[in-house]
Amino acid sequence: MAREFNSSRGEPEVPSNTFTYFFREALRRIWVSKRTSFVAVVMIAISLFILGAFMLVAENLQGAVARWQGKSRVNIFFESEATPDQIHAVDAYLAAHPNLRARHFVTREEALKQFKRDFANLSDVVAQLDQNPFPPSFQVDVTRGAVGIRAFEREMAELRAIGGVEQVQYDWEWVARLQRLVDVVNLAGLIAGGILALAAMFTIANVIRLTMMTFREEIEIMRLVGATERIIRGPFLIEGIVQGTIGGACAVGLLYAIFEIARRALAPSSAMLWGFLFTTFLPWQKIAALVAGGTFAGWVGSWLSVRERVIEEA
Repeated sequence: MAREFNSSRGEPEVPSNTFTYFFREALRRIWVSKRTSFVAVVMIAISLFILGAFMLVAENLQGAVARWQGKSRVNIFFESEATPDQIHAVDAYLAAHPNLRARHFVTREEALKQFKRDFANLSDVVAQLDQNPFPPSFQVDVTRGAVGIRAFEREMAELRAIGGVEQVQYDWEWVARLQRLVDVVNLAGLIAGGILALAAMFTIANVIRLTMMTFREEIEIMRLVGATERIIRGPFLIEGIVQGTIGGACAVGLLYAIFEIARRALAPSSAMLWGFLFTTFLPWQKIAALVAGGTFAGWVGSWLSVRERVIEEA
């Protein structure tokens, strides 16, 4: 019982350990109403799982951006029919410019091996071709300060004009596009997670409301013996917090299990995909934020329900 009646003083007593009472009663009521409580936990878990999935994708894409940011590389692709003299002319041009000296020549065979390593699941498709489809190329590392200046743009234009050169590609262009993709993923995750979190809050509010109806007679008895509204409402608030915390923990556990399964299943068949999306799991700060988000959603849902109940009683 929430409070005991002290006949010598004529007033009810607060339990010696109020929080322990709140927690014990919350667990008891969750167990009694386990079906409806299960629905609330599932709703929280689903909303936070979806938010966590977006966060996980964004985390790994951001890691790829961080690894490549600060690196400035130019890829010079030759035509398939480029002659050795044309390749030598490009090599001589690069050697003559200080910003372009750090270069590596990639033969057609090396390009094919690299493609098979990064896209192992497509290696059978390439094997069915009559000839190697990959052209030779130069990979050129340039200083970050040289990028964007007028002299550098002139050098790139001169490279494109050399015979046998088919395309000059900048790595930092796709890094910028990847950063924009990270921003979009983060925004989409916040929107989707926020909408589902609101739905979960109202689900918990309805579950708490049903629990209050289930324990209506017990609540009336507590009022008759002098229990305050704080003592009556406390277990319901803790009930929502516990449901939200369990939902957040389940979301993190499910997300980690799927992450590990996907990483083990996709790593052998697609090294590039694994490298981008399955490099690392969420840091502990974001894991704690997901669980805390579930706790907060549970508290808000239970507070809404208890607040409405108090207004009705008033």
